[in-house]
Order: sequence, then C-alpha cells, then structure tokens
Amino acid sequence: MDVMGLFRPRLYVAMDATAVVGATLCRTLAGRRFERVGRVPLDPGAVTPAPFEDNVRRVDVVRAALVRLAAEIGPAGAVTLVLPDGTGRAAILEAPPGVVVAEFARFRLAAGLPYPGHEAVVDVLPLDGRRALAVAVRRSVVEGYESVASAAGLAPERVELAPVAALEGLRRRASGFASTVDVILGDAFLSIAAWRESELRVFRSRRRDAGDSEAARLRLEIARTASLAGDGQDPHVRLAGPGVSSLVRELRLGGDNVEPAWQAIGKALPVDAAEIPWLGVGL
Repeated sequence: MDVMGLFRPRLYVAMDATAVVGATLCRTLAGRRFERVGRVPLDPGAVTPAPFEDNVRRVDVVRAALVRLAAEIGPAGAVTLVLPDGTGRAAILEAPPGVVVAEFARFRLAAGLPYPGHEAVVDVLPLDGRRALAVAVRRSVVEGYESVASAAGLAPERVELAPVAALEGLRRRASGFASTVDVILGDAFLSIAAWRESELRVFRSRRRDAGDSEAARLRLEIARTASLAGDGQDPHVRLAGPGVSSLVRELRLGGDNVEPAWQAIGKALPVDAAEIPWLGVGL
C-alpha cells in the first residue's frame, strides 16, 4: 500500500462559464481539509456549458487560465476535474433486485438520451438501498474538458459533475429538518434537490436566470420541488454556488428558512466557501 499516497494533496479543478476554480484537498490523520483555493476569471464565451456540443469554445483562453490557476495553487497530486451543471442528464433510479445499479442506470438513461447510448459516460451516486442518482454526460463533452486540462498540465484522474459532487457533501451533512431543499448554483445552470428526512426524493436541473428577480423565481422553484417531494410547507433551504450571499439575504427578507450550505467551513478558507458549490465533497 502506498501510505504516503494516501496523504498526497488532491487538486479539484472546475470550469464554468465565468471562471476556472481550483482547490487542494489534503487528507490528514484527523480527517480531510481544503487548503489552497484559487479562482481565475474567463472571457465571456470561453466556456459554454451545454449537454451536446463542445463546451470549450476558446481553448487558448481556457488553457491559459488553467496554467495560471495551477501556478497560484501550487503542486498537488491527483487531479479531479469538475464539470459544470448543464452538461449532463440526471435521474433518481431504483434498480430491481439482482441487477447491478450501474448497469441499470446505463440501460435506463440511454433510452432517453438524444444521442446514441454508447456515446454516454454514466456514473451513479449511491443513495439508500438500491436507489441511486444516475448521471449521463456525452463522451465528447467530457473529452473537450479533459483535453484542455491535459494541455495545461492537469491531466485528470477522475471526472465529476459539479451538482453531484455538491450533493455528495450535502447528504453527509444532515440539516436536522424533516424537509430540506438544496439549491446548487452554477454560472449558467442550477440544480435543486429535495429531501424528506434522509431520503432524496427529487432532483431537478434548469437553466439559471441570474437577473433582478432571481430570488423570486427561485422561491417558486423551491416550493415546487418541495411539493414534488411530498412537503411544500416551509422547507429548510441550503444554497451553494456563485451569488449565494445576495440570494440568501433576499430570501430571508421574504421569510424563507435558508442558509449558505457550506457556512460551517467557510471561515477556514481564504474565499467564501458558499460560492463554490462542489466544495462540500471534501467534508
């Protein structure tokens, strides 16, 4: 066993429409912690999150931003590439007895994809029992992100989808409420997950409209999602992602029971942790 390898820092690198963001996760005998965090802005249109076509529109700009990010954060071991919301399709599935969950997910998702099933990269986030959140991303979309990362010297060992990585952390951080709705914001898309007790009931994604009325629109989406989960009455809401601070203020003014998702770990980081949706994967 490579004991030293267990403690080698892992670098998480995320790309979205407005910036590339990186963070190093270190394992210690006391647990896991994030250390260095960096953000490099992108020119508009350099990355355009979408489920079908190539997302990296200006390879030279994105590669330069990744090189700068790596220089700011410093050396790390393995690299995990985090793809933005809007690049994949997700669904909560329950596999029949005797069927491998991952195989069932590939079968079910492939049937509804607007491209051939063999072009999909499918992954699952295990939930409870035989239930899982299954995700499919078009292989060519993944390869576009992998290619520019490798060109910047950041060859990825793993690839994750930002809202799913966020959900992995959120499900381990119990809210203490019977009904909870998690809002995971990206630059161009957002995802909403609704829980009853500890069971994930609903997972939805939609394009984000970060205009003046975003809080009002989001309030309606939260209520609709909670209702679909079986309880639309004043759920506890956790928000993560860019623009969280202002949205939390606006929603609280309207009487909503809402908090930044990563508020507890934000004090230990040089940036506002709530602005990085996938940061909770390191909890």
